[in-house]
Amino acid sequence: MINERIDINNGGCMSARSNYVRKEYLPTVAAYMAGILDGEGSLSIGNYSGNRKNGDKHFQVNISVSSTDEILIDWIVNTFGGYKGKYTPKQMSKNGRKQVFRWQCSSSRLEHICEITLPYLVIKKRQAEILIQMRKTFHDAHNVKGIWQVQRLPKEILDLRQSLFEELRTLHNRTYSYKNDL
Repeated sequence: MINERIDINNGGCMSARSNYVRKEYLPTVAAYMAGILDGEGSLSIGNYSGNRKNGDKHFQVNISVSSTDEILIDWIVNTFGGYKGKYTPKQMSKNGRKQVFRWQCSSSRLEHICEITLPYLVIKKRQAEILIQMRKTFHDAHNVKGIWQVQRLPKEILDLRQSLFEELRTLHNRTYSYKNDL
């Protein structure tokens, strides 16, 4: 966990469930953010134990950037919003000399950032496509609360989410060889 988490949406606080308002960005800003994501970013899908009643899995998509340069993290927060935090001493490596700062976002903000940076991403392009596809499964009409809590998701949506999770995991696998693609 990150210590000292700050929730910022263009200068104001918002809850995780608030409606995100899309903003226009210059192509140079989107390209710069794509470079940051390619170099310092992490695009991930978390797989959590889900509904205790029906056993459905719960997935959460997340983008984060970690850096020892707080100016970079502040620029991202001021430009795109999201959460800013810093690592606790226990999270730091034993030989780490500098404080590590982290920015992260999820939900509609994540989807928007993936969409605007997608044309400029090189290394993490497929990861961004997977996150966009995963987020689209959260927009469907079946994903609503019913009288008896959250309704069970259709099997095809659960299967799609699982396959996207597994594909992203294979992209994160450090033993992957690009020689296989040649």
